[in-house]
Amino acid sequence: MNKVILVDDERFVRQGLLNLIDWEKCGFQVCAEADNGKGALQQIEQTNPDLVITDIRMPVLDGIELIRQTVEERDLDTKFIILSGYNDFKYAQKAVRYGVYDFILKPIEKEELEETLIQLSTSILKEKAIKQSNEKILITNRFEEIISGKVEHSEDLLEILKLNKASKFYYIIIEINGSDLNEENCLQLEKGRIEELIGEWSNGSPNLPFRTHQRNSYGLLVTDLTLDRFMNSFDIFIEKLQLNLQKKLGKHISIYIGDGVDSLSEVSTSMDSANFAMQYKYSSNDNKPIYYTKVKNLTIIYTEMDTAIYQKLLVSIEENHRKDTVLIIDQMFEEFQTKLFAPEAIKTSINRCVHSVTKTIRNMEGDEKNLSSLPIMIKWHQYSWTFEQLKKIFSDFVLEASEYLVELRKQNGKGDIQKVKKFIEANFHNNISLKSIANTFFMNPVYMGQLFKKAYGMYFKEYLLQVRIEEAKKHLRQTNLRIYEIAEKVGFQSPDYFVTQFEKIENLTPTEYRNQILQQSNLE
Repeated sequence: MNKVILVDDERFVRQGLLNLIDWEKCGFQVCAEADNGKGALQQIEQTNPDLVITDIRMPVLDGIELIRQTVEERDLDTKFIILSGYNDFKYAQKAVRYGVYDFILKPIEKEELEETLIQLSTSILKEKAIKQSNEKILITNRFEEIISGKVEHSEDLLEILKLNKASKFYYIIIEINGSDLNEENCLQLEKGRIEELIGEWSNGSPNLPFRTHQRNSYGLLVTDLTLDRFMNSFDIFIEKLQLNLQKKLGKHISIYIGDGVDSLSEVSTSMDSANFAMQYKYSSNDNKPIYYTKVKNLTIIYTEMDTAIYQKLLVSIEENHRKDTVLIIDQMFEEFQTKLFAPEAIKTSINRCVHSVTKTIRNMEGDEKNLSSLPIMIKWHQYSWTFEQLKKIFSDFVLEASEYLVELRKQNGKGDIQKVKKFIEANFHNNISLKSIANTFFMNPVYMGQLFKKAYGMYFKEYLLQVRIEEAKKHLRQTNLRIYEIAEKVGFQSPDYFVTQFEKIENLTPTEYRNQILQQSNLE
């Protein structure tokens, strides 16, 4: 809402204006009144209004002089509307050179003044938007120059930001966890919301330097002046900032605080220390703000995790030992935390596990794309997850992959057993055994026997005997081969054993079976 001051030496005129005009509808609110130019000048200095509506003829300091001093001596952008009678009109024209917006003749017409105010409000808002945009660009460019070390003097920026009285400067990094770097619209919306909140807390300077940093993160300049409303406590300010941003964005926010410096020209040093603090993102699982001063003496690890843990995890995944897998993941992430692994080291370690799991799936003729958790796992580092979020999505991926490997093993086992069955049907006449076939298919004999029984409801020997007897019956029906010849043809080493097994299954000897077939043929 634009601010306006009413100036007239007659109180009833000011009161009339207050009651006559629908100020809110016109985009204004009356912030002060004055009955002479001198008093108005003091109010202007205190409230910095967008508009002053003033009479011309007033005691102490007339309207024209009020306008001149405001525009020329104080260099303010305040707009003026002059209220004048017919006798004042030529005199009022002197004010044209000061950029007076309009002249309203007394007596005042409500519709005329409201129309003027509405037009002026629109114009003021446009000017403010352009000015703020230009100022923001100037601040951004100047701040980047200071950060990069291209310029050493920062007095002009301090003046623009109204930070002349600041004695301590901090560069902090705000990181949004769970946002995809490729979702440009989402990132721009989140950036706008952060800027909006920062503007509310900026202590009268809506354009504090705020810049896109890296990896879903933004850099912000904070000074000791910002702490006035937070009991002069930096800890309280950061805590409130984190909580409010999380509420506003609906996402977990990580904050990294650089070392304090004594001047704006040194802020690049604070930025470097905030970057250093980011390396300790996974040093705890509570996602509390990380201060450079608290981690600067800690040693961080940039190498991968212990190979022994990595191998144990892969074996547990392949064997589908769910409890062991969960325990190993706990151990793995505990090592990340206690040994202070850098984010890049964690990224390398986790990606190694993911690649090994997908390779195992492919080796078992599976398709890793069947894993619903794979897409987010492949590009997890783009989301800047918190420690607990990362642990959960990795656990979900590993446990889903483990279950999928079980299914693949069942499918592959069933396929192998079908191959075994076909092999028996093609080679029953040879001297084959469970052990010899298991060796042919590189399987454990006991395991293969169990799979065969599960798939076909009978043991290997039973099925082999059944195939041989069926083939023997075929020869007895279709040929005149002798019994010992048929026994040899279907894979029996002993004719007596063949006769015994045939009779056991068919309740007839091979000779009796053949004679029965012949008798049926003669009857027909």
